[in-house]
Amino acid sequence: MRTKFTTAGVAVFALMAIACGAGESDTAGPGAQDQAAGAAEKGGEKKSDKKGGKKIVLEVTGPKTADVTYGLNADQSQANGAKLPWKKELTSKETIVIPTIVAQSKGSGKIKCKITIDGEVVKENASEGEFAVVTCTADNF
Repeated sequence: MRTKFTTAGVAVFALMAIACGAGESDTAGPGAQDQAAGAAEKGGEKKSDKKGGKKIVLEVTGPKTADVTYGLNADQSQANGAKLPWKKELTSKETIVIPTIVAQSKGSGKIKCKITIDGEVVKENASEGEFAVVTCTADNF
């Protein structure tokens, strides 16, 4: 009886492995970014100009100070005890940028974050309370 369960288990495992491997891959291979850039141009999505790239402005406002974590895509930095209002200007020549801000106030009150890309406000958020945390993430830019 133990052999039947072992054989059945191996058969089910083999069928699952075959099913998972069948069809097209769900991961992007080399050149996927070039294809995405071409699709973005056809779809009318915003893209950086050829001279300086996209201008990204990250801002945090609130009472006194905050710990701020910010960045573009996977590159993140931190400004602990940043005096508010806090502002960081970045540029990127990447086709797609995902700017992010996470800020925690050092006391009570309202804390706000804002992301501007090429002069257009693309994300704003606010949080209120003791040691409040606020996040802003802009995508599709």
